[in-house]
Amino acid sequence: MKQVLQHRIDSTFAHYDVNRNGVIELADVYALANRLLQAFGEPASSERGRELVEAYDRFWEMLAGHCDTDRDGKIGPEEYRDAMNEAFVEGGPINMDFLEVVRSLLDLVDTNGDGRVNAGEFEVLLRARGLSSHECRIAFTHLDTDGDGAISVGEYITAVRDYYTNPAEDTPGSWLYPKALQRA
Repeated sequence: MKQVLQHRIDSTFAHYDVNRNGVIELADVYALANRLLQAFGEPASSERGRELVEAYDRFWEMLAGHCDTDRDGKIGPEEYRDAMNEAFVEGGPINMDFLEVVRSLLDLVDTNGDGRVNAGEFEVLLRARGLSSHECRIAFTHLDTDGDGAISVGEYITAVRDYYTNPAEDTPGSWLYPKALQRA
């Protein structure tokens, strides 16, 4: 059980380390934001683009505040692993900050502005993470736990917590990242 969860944490670290230099830095977070901007066809200079970059700035501040224990502006694998274990496995303080970042992210993913993240909008987000269209459809079905055709902030937060705390392979959280990344 613990091995699966540790591998998921390590896989998420690898996803965030966009430039593959062994640490997560602000530049990596901006690269992730840029991936989403490109996926949604949104210019960085637009209002939604600026909102996304601001959300990722807050994400970096939250991540660095909880993970960068030596305050060198870089988050190493051990720092990340320890913070994720504390935050999700042990239920530490990162959760409240994380909720705000997730809310901002889902607001931006809601491209039609109806206050809901539908399957098409969610697919763009997950394809930017490397999931196939088929995986996106399955993921949406798993994360839309109330079956209303949209993913709420609550459903997404539950899935994130599930990803880091439940080693089972067919749960909502197990679909947040490509299966290939999650295999030990």
